[in-house]
Amino acid sequence: MDNRWVVKVNSEEAAQHLVSEGFQLYNRHILIARYDDVLQAEYDEYQEYLAHEMRLQLMRQGLKEVALGLAEDVDEDLM
Repeated sequence: MDNRWVVKVNSEEAAQHLVSEGFQLYNRHILIARYDDVLQAEYDEYQEYLAHEMRLQLMRQGLKEVALGLAEDVDEDLM
């Protein structure tokens, strides 16, 4: 992501208002997200990336075993 800003407010009510309503800046509506929510979303994306990378590694290993004659077929659960 680009153009991130960290905005601090003096009350929970102000934070909730900004998250629910956003605000206008130069005739542009700006969406606001809580910092913890942004970090959690990025962590979830990272976990999905790791899981996908692991599946690719397992598929690559399975294909290598088939090519070397060590296995009959690649496990279809990986596909």
